[in-house]
Amino acid sequence: MDAAMLGIAARLAGGRIKAFRLLLGALAGAGMAALVRRLALSGGQTAALWLPMALMMQLLAQGRNALAHPVRHVFLLLCAAGLLGGTLTALHGATGSLTSAYAMGGAMMTAMTASLLRARRASAGVQRGEMLCRRRGHAARIEAIIDSGNTLRDYLTHRPVIVLPQERGRRLFGLENEALRPIFADTAGGRQMMEIFVPQETVLFFGGKRRRVLAAVALCSGLGGGAPALVPASLLEEAPQGAAKESVKESVKESNL
Repeated sequence: MDAAMLGIAARLAGGRIKAFRLLLGALAGAGMAALVRRLALSGGQTAALWLPMALMMQLLAQGRNALAHPVRHVFLLLCAAGLLGGTLTALHGATGSLTSAYAMGGAMMTAMTASLLRARRASAGVQRGEMLCRRRGHAARIEAIIDSGNTLRDYLTHRPVIVLPQERGRRLFGLENEALRPIFADTAGGRQMMEIFVPQETVLFFGGKRRRVLAAVALCSGLGGGAPALVPASLLEEAPQGAAKESVKESVKESNL
């Protein structure tokens, strides 16, 4: 039950589900439930543990994302608990069997969560896809969304800039100990300094289509580790002729910087 709630909360938050972290959070929740039962705490004492326990479970399951937005993640977990508990209660009343309610509830919650996410994405008008990026022997395929507000361009190569979470980008491309060029951008949170590099190859996968593009990649410390890549809408336009040759030239130029 705890694992199911954490999985639903993760999907509602738009984050990724990591099985090992999910298991840690579920074990923590089950352990606390067993402890409360053993200590025979009162209803008020038990209720007082809900919020701190929900936060601990989310920290174990979602890591730094939950730490950055603790209130949001606590309420998402409580929301998932209400959805799952209400569904099981209704099914138990309809079937008269708790076993049947659990079996049907798991399938129904999966379908209900998927429908909710599809509706949310449709209402937000967010285009989701993936990007494949290669640089100096490192390659990564990353979840991406089209960010129409991203009009940033690299001042050196004049390419549109794809924005990634800093820590994740450095890890994926082996940049932990490498100094990168700085770039500044005006964001909703104020002027932000990021680090930028030009990959050897960038491929976008949106709407069932594969498109090779010329782009720079900026690493932003203001994005959470599980955030998708923010792809400028301009990169969905038709790539210019000779893009492959220009990509090679720019890659050589970047390696000489």
